[in-house]
Amino acid sequence: MTAYTYTGRAVIFLAERKVADIPTDHPSCSKQHTVIQFRQIELMREDTDGIFLNKVTKVRSYLMDLGSTNGTFLNGNRIDAERYYELFEKDTIKFGNSSREFVILHEKSA
Repeated sequence: MTAYTYTGRAVIFLAERKVADIPTDHPSCSKQHTVIQFRQIELMREDTDGIFLNKVTKVRSYLMDLGSTNGTFLNGNRIDAERYYELFEKDTIKFGNSSREFVILHEKSA
């Protein structure tokens, strides 16, 4: 399944359809299961002599399990609850015992 990222601060994956951005729709998923949070960061670019060139602003995404009963899996490995994991292109996410797999893609992914 492809889930498109939006410009908000977070995407919430829940079993409860009324409040979920993306409902998990599986009985093994908790009412409050997982969140993907977006953080804007600033990186300073320097040349090889250490002289400041410019500041680059990027948005990075992070996954956190909200203490779900059956877990959240990143690239096939169960992640610890209440800890952020940075997401990268082509990472896969699964919730509980669901067979659905979500793949992280960038806007310009082919």
